[in-house]
Amino acid sequence: MGARPRANDSFAPRTRRGWVGGPHAARSAAADSDNAAQSAAGPPMTISEKIHRLLDDAGAVYVSLGEADFRSAGENFELPDRGRTVSALAAKAPGGAFDPRELADRPARELGYEAAWAVERFRRYDLDWDITGLKLTSLDPEAEQYPWFVIINGGAANFYEFFVDLKNRPGWAQYLAQKLNVMIVTIPGNFKYGGWDEEIADPKRQPAYLLDRELSADEYDIRNAIFTNSLIMQGLKALLMRHTRGDLLLVGHSTSGELAMMAYDDPDLSPRLNGRFLGWGSGAAARLELLRTVRGRQVAPRAGASPPGGKAPIFELERRDPASYARGYSGFLNPLYEPGMSHLQIAEAWLSAEARRRPNFKQQLQNLEHGPDLTQKGWVEDQIETLLNRTGNPWRIPFEDVAKDLYATHYTRMDGFRRMVWTTAHFDRNHWNPEDPARAVEVFIANEYRAKNPGAEIRLINWDLPMTHYGHLECPRELAGAEYAVVQWLVR
Repeated sequence: MGARPRANDSFAPRTRRGWVGGPHAARSAAADSDNAAQSAAGPPMTISEKIHRLLDDAGAVYVSLGEADFRSAGENFELPDRGRTVSALAAKAPGGAFDPRELADRPARELGYEAAWAVERFRRYDLDWDITGLKLTSLDPEAEQYPWFVIINGGAANFYEFFVDLKNRPGWAQYLAQKLNVMIVTIPGNFKYGGWDEEIADPKRQPAYLLDRELSADEYDIRNAIFTNSLIMQGLKALLMRHTRGDLLLVGHSTSGELAMMAYDDPDLSPRLNGRFLGWGSGAAARLELLRTVRGRQVAPRAGASPPGGKAPIFELERRDPASYARGYSGFLNPLYEPGMSHLQIAEAWLSAEARRRPNFKQQLQNLEHGPDLTQKGWVEDQIETLLNRTGNPWRIPFEDVAKDLYATHYTRMDGFRRMVWTTAHFDRNHWNPEDPARAVEVFIANEYRAKNPGAEIRLINWDLPMTHYGHLECPRELAGAEYAVVQWLVR
């Protein structure tokens, strides 16, 4: 792999002070002055201390950590075997789609964690569904002091992209598991043993809603159409209640950010969340998307949240292609980047490398329930009812139960939080606006939660280097160190 381009001066630590959209001053780290002041009084601050100092700034709309400091964050996050064990396992499997059950046989002392694969079968709408979790129990005894760090994939992804990078080197979760207990959840349908043989655009490439059997074309259609967040939430709860104990941090990436908000309405999960929230490219409750629309979208719109407007039947999957990933997802820190590559070429290499083990599709309901247009609910209901009539509904799916669950993401509570931190990447344009941070989605979101939780400590920190929405693939070790410092701040 060739050398990556150096970040320009715009990514160096800098100080911005001013007023943006509310009573909190916007600030970023001035690392050099911090270090100079600290050296006069004693040893230089650790990266955790620098991040905690930024998060302690109660008057800031947002804070930023410069590239040099961010890159130092992963220095103490090495794996005992430097990731060789898992890399060798992935290298032997076609397309890297290794069987996660084999991890349990690998010595924990080589990995730095004990690995266990969990599958929970649950029933919703009179159908069975499978949800999976890769459980990484840290060997660090201090991990018990912290909540379980639960990573939930967004659309079109699964556990692999958080466990290994695009070259099968150690991924974000493996580094985190050196200090924390981690579980990587794959939502129903997005993992399949051995991966998918079909091309991404092939209609026969369908979700593996049940891991032990294929389904009929009609059943795939109806399951794709009724794939509500309420359904996913039921499976997530079953998985967490059976396989974890103690406090939880639910880190839902992208569209799965909704699940963390929904968990606060659950009587069993809410006490274990303990008033804390941690976001990584997560956004917030879908009701805020509607609120931004009502207020005239005074901030930059989030990509992927617009409803289809009836252009495609509800059961058709949204399938990934290089053009869609070239817009803000395929940056120059991608592991597959080579000098001279364009964003489109990076995206082409990415989807080619991950064509087997990564699903690369997404149900339309994930975008619809994540977006602002509640008027689409009638269209969705009509699509589902028409599909049930067409197939004869041999599964006896209760339509009224599905209709009641639609858009549940718009009715989650926004109060009851004690400490919240959103973390974003400089070039994640779904959540950050590098040209005008005051217009960033997460700035709007943080201010709304501040208004509804006046006694809470609510923070927004931007990792100020050219990472994208997929920073966990681009800088997994550094991101693990930075997010670990945030976890320390949340629980102290």
